[in-house]
Amino acid sequence: MYGKNNLMKIFMLIIVFSMVLSACGSPKPTEAPATAAPVTQAPVVTEAPVVVEKPSGKLVIWVQQANQDVWTNTALPGFQAEYPDVQIEFVNYSPSEVANQVGLAIQGGTGVPDLAVTETRSIGALVALSGLTDLTSFIEPYKADLNATALGYCTMDGKIYCAPWDIGPVVTFYRRDIFTAAGLASDPDSVSALVATYEDYLATCKTIKEKTGLNCFAQNKANNYGWMLENMLWQQGLGYYDASGKVTMDARYVVEAVKKIGTFWEAGVVSDSLEWTDPWYAEMNAAIGNTDTPPVATVVIAAWMGNFLKTFIAADQAGNWGVALMPAHTAGGVRASNQGGSTYFIPAGSQNPDAAKAFIEFVNLDTANQVAQFVYSDYFPANKATYSDPVFQEPDPYFGSQVTRALFADVANNIPFGYIYGQYAVTMSNNGARALQNYALGTMTAEAALKDAADAVRLETGMP
Repeated sequence: MYGKNNLMKIFMLIIVFSMVLSACGSPKPTEAPATAAPVTQAPVVTEAPVVVEKPSGKLVIWVQQANQDVWTNTALPGFQAEYPDVQIEFVNYSPSEVANQVGLAIQGGTGVPDLAVTETRSIGALVALSGLTDLTSFIEPYKADLNATALGYCTMDGKIYCAPWDIGPVVTFYRRDIFTAAGLASDPDSVSALVATYEDYLATCKTIKEKTGLNCFAQNKANNYGWMLENMLWQQGLGYYDASGKVTMDARYVVEAVKKIGTFWEAGVVSDSLEWTDPWYAEMNAAIGNTDTPPVATVVIAAWMGNFLKTFIAADQAGNWGVALMPAHTAGGVRASNQGGSTYFIPAGSQNPDAAKAFIEFVNLDTANQVAQFVYSDYFPANKATYSDPVFQEPDPYFGSQVTRALFADVANNIPFGYIYGQYAVTMSNNGARALQNYALGTMTAEAALKDAADAVRLETGMP
């Protein structure tokens, strides 16, 4: 028999022995197991690339032949290479007829093209019909680069319905040789000073007439288009109506502009040729000394005129023409206006709006393609991002190596919003021209002629 003390000793030995076995058989808490399982990482999941399907199918475009020719010789081949599954069908109309035909199709509910280009003068009437595709989100990334004035005519109730292509910054084209013959300085800066205001322009025209016997520019009376009047109003940020939609054709500032034009007729310093007729062309291409068709010294018109002078109106006068700023209405006033321009739009009934947007983006909104079209055609871009391209600093041999494009860009950046274009632009322009004709022919005073024209506009449009 074990005694009590012996039993206690045996019990303690058993406990100690068990603790030793336990310590030898298990790893220390701070050591990793000798046979730890490898760590397995979760597989990396990669998303499949998003494939954007390019537009395809037929794209019917209504556009004038001249614009189609510009595309054909510049951006169109690249577009067709980028979008080989788009088949383009062109239908040619004049710019105003594009607007007329699209307007009729919108009102009829059928027959619209997929894409069209018309003159900016006519786009307001189409926007007002509420039949064009809302391009606001499409244009937004490019909005800051587009001429604000042109974009304004594309906008109604905060939404954008067209994409401006080109604008018409107005300048004074002048004959260097005629200014020299009149004893006047003929470099661009000096000529800009000589025509700083319309009063200065008149004085310069009188000097040219006195020294050379030549007229300063053409200003027909009986069929006058009223473009000089519109330029005068636009450069002041004014027009035939105001921001509230009220007709202002008979306002005092319009009367003043008409009378200012009258001073050139009264001084006998202008010819009676009508623009875009053979006599007008001949005056600008004639050499000094041509008694059958005496040349004119100037023409105040948009920058796109440069291409026409070079190619068919005055090709024989290379080196004789230069470019200066247009006159200001008053001393220190704005010397920038707009004449013409065109815009792209997509009718709401377009059968292929995706292809139409792709065409606008590639051909019109791409900077390089827009520059190429400008170099080819002299259609001055509404896209201001193009103005930093090196071509704007190149001298133009036709204009005596003058850097004309930089001048055009400066003018373009200063064009105010004028109330000339808009929903009833054609009606207003026609009546404005009629008023000027009546005044020029002496059948009505400026006040009476403009009141008659304004009342006709109010009657036709319902505007106050």
